[in-house]
Amino acid sequence: MKRLIKKSHFDNIHALRFIAVLWIFISHCFVTNNEQVRVSSLFTDVRQVSINLNHLAYSLLFILTGFLNTWTIFEERFIYKKMNVLRFYMRRILGILPLYLVIFLLGFFLLPALSFDLPVSQSMPVDMLQYLLLFFNFSYFDTYSPLDGVLGNMWSIAVTMQFILVWPILMTYFRRKETTLIILGLLAFGAGAWFYYEPDKEQFRYNTLNILCDFMAGAFVAYFSFFKYKTHIFLKKQTKRTIGFIYLVFFAIIIFKSRILFRFHEVPPQVLFIVERLLLTAALAFFLFEQTFSSNSVLKLSKLKIFNPPGKIAYSIYAYHAFGIILGYKVLTFLVSEQSQLAVLLFLPLISLAITSVIALFSTEYFEKKFTRRKKNYNPTREYNPVGLQDVKTKSA
Repeated sequence: MKRLIKKSHFDNIHALRFIAVLWIFISHCFVTNNEQVRVSSLFTDVRQVSINLNHLAYSLLFILTGFLNTWTIFEERFIYKKMNVLRFYMRRILGILPLYLVIFLLGFFLLPALSFDLPVSQSMPVDMLQYLLLFFNFSYFDTYSPLDGVLGNMWSIAVTMQFILVWPILMTYFRRKETTLIILGLLAFGAGAWFYYEPDKEQFRYNTLNILCDFMAGAFVAYFSFFKYKTHIFLKKQTKRTIGFIYLVFFAIIIFKSRILFRFHEVPPQVLFIVERLLLTAALAFFLFEQTFSSNSVLKLSKLKIFNPPGKIAYSIYAYHAFGIILGYKVLTFLVSEQSQLAVLLFLPLISLAITSVIALFSTEYFEKKFTRRKKNYNPTREYNPVGLQDVKTKSA
């Protein structure tokens, strides 16, 4: 009889994922036809802060992807002495691609047939072939329009699938040389930023070469934590005071980032971009480590029970959130004749989030579970282990 070995579970991952998705949702949900609201200082300030959080949220999601996939590869190697790449692919494909294809059908065939009368029009069309081949992120940039976002938001899923398809093969080739692989990934990021980053354009932020910075950060956290290297031991025993200070510095940099960067206006923009990305990514990677492994966390997010249930359907919330914002805007225009700042900055996000959550719950229960249940058919079993190793107990976070 096949026997499954219980694998590691990280209690705070769902909460981290939901917080990142919520940041992205907020950055996209400020839509209004009231010109006075649109040009007001409060609206522009709030929107700018939300856009800054958008970039950080995507980085956090990609760091989580790098961490979880690398940890899974290490764990299967440790328990079973080898890893079945095809089974790894099937587990990821069943969890990601069905919903990705649903958004394809909705965005390419249903959306153009409907009229939503939004104050922002679709201006960033996504090529169908590029979407299906999972590389439209190379030509994409975020317009923060819900109409563009129906398809455009899936650029991050395309990048994630690129990583998932390539990373296990590279990890197999660089087995026992993972640090070399991570360094090569960071060098590829640096070279890409040097040659392709343009300060007045946003396209490189969605380029896979840029996202390598996040993937490698997550992979490095998995590497030194799985094998309990000195870096893991040093970071794990940091005091609450030290952790709190790091958080304060991080948020101070986020708030005053533009002023800090202005002081270095003579430095080549490519260098500034590389340094900024490395520092912020390192801070987010520490955030992941602290939540997952630290013994002295100020607050474990899993203790805030409100984040855990939506964290389990975070992918669905992310995939459908542009639809939720469009429908939320229609509901808001029906309820109020004149959109005030309060309506746009508070009521619209709440209504849109409620609608998105209902759609996500329905999709998870009646569509996605049909595929995710099949993932267990591709879990590693005792059949992987020809030498009969004893069960290895892995620690929970």
